[in-house]
Amino acid sequence: MGEGLKRRLKKILFDANEQPKKPASAVETASDTKKKRGRDTRVLQPAHTLRLKPEPEPAAPADQAKAKPEPCPVDETSLVWCGLTDTGLVRDHNEDYFSCMNLTESTLFVVADGMGGHEAGEIASKLAVETACQDVQDGAKGEYDPQKLLERAVQRANIKVIREGEIKGSNMGTTLTLALMLQDRAYIASVGDSRTYWIENGSITQITEDHSLVAKLVSAGKLTKEEARNHPKSNLLYRTIGTDENVKVDTFHVELKKGGSLLLCTDGLWGEVTDEDMHRVCALEKDLRAACSRLIQLANENGGKDNITAIVVRVV
Repeated sequence: MGEGLKRRLKKILFDANEQPKKPASAVETASDTKKKRGRDTRVLQPAHTLRLKPEPEPAAPADQAKAKPEPCPVDETSLVWCGLTDTGLVRDHNEDYFSCMNLTESTLFVVADGMGGHEAGEIASKLAVETACQDVQDGAKGEYDPQKLLERAVQRANIKVIREGEIKGSNMGTTLTLALMLQDRAYIASVGDSRTYWIENGSITQITEDHSLVAKLVSAGKLTKEEARNHPKSNLLYRTIGTDENVKVDTFHVELKKGGSLLLCTDGLWGEVTDEDMHRVCALEKDLRAACSRLIQLANENGGKDNITAIVVRVV
C-alpha cells in the first residue's frame, strides 16, 4: 500500500474518531468512491427541531388559512434545520465550515468560507466560527442587544484570525455570516460574500450584501447579476475576516413568518445555482435533508468549482 494512501486513510480515521469537540455535533463521512478523490462531505444530523413552546396552538379556522402570514408570536415559533457541506468537484479539500448552537432562548447558525491556501483557509474558517459561537454563547445571558452581540462576536473572531495568521506567518482569512434566531426575528451579521437569504410566499430575498468588487459593479449598474456570477474576478473581496483589525460588520434583521425559511450559504452554492433554483428547492422539498442534498447536487451539476455549504432553517 502506497505511503500516500496510508496517510489519507490515517487522516480519514483521525477525523472520524478523534475530532475535537465542536459547538454543534457534526458527522464527517468519507467521499463516494465514484466521485473525485479527496471529496469530503460533512452534514449536521439528524435534522434538528427547536420548539419554543410545549404544544402547538389549535389550527387557524379555514377562512383565515389564506390570510397574509404575520410574524410568529414567540410561544408559537418552531424551527427545523439541516446543514450540509461538500468539497465540490475541483478542490481537493474543504475550506468551508459551519455550525449551529442552541442557546437558552435562541439558536445561532454560522457559515464561513476560508481562504489562504496551504490549509490556512480551513484554519481561518473553523477558528472564526468557533470563536463567534463561543462569544455569542457567553453574551446571550440576561438582557442583551442581539445585533450588538453578533457584531462583537464577529469582531472578536476577526482579531482571533488575525493573531493566528501572525503566529503562522499566513495571510489567512474567511468570510462569515451568522443568523441568531430569537423569538419572532432573525438577527444577521455578515462580512465577505457568504450569504443569508429569506424565502417565503414564492419569493427569495438576499438579506446580506456581498463585499466584493463585482457586487460594487452591479450596484453601479455596470454589470448584471448574471454577468457578475460568471465574472473572472468574482472572487475578489474587499472586506473579509482576518484582514483589518477594524473590520466593519453589516447587521440586519428579518421578521420570522411561518412557512418561511432562512438559507445560509457560501459562494460555492450561490455562484453555481441561481436564486430561482435555490428558491424552488427550498420551497418544494418538505424534507430539509433532501433540500440541502439537492442544493449541493445542483451546484456540482453546474460545475462544482468551489466548496459548497448550505444551511436551511424553516419556521414551522
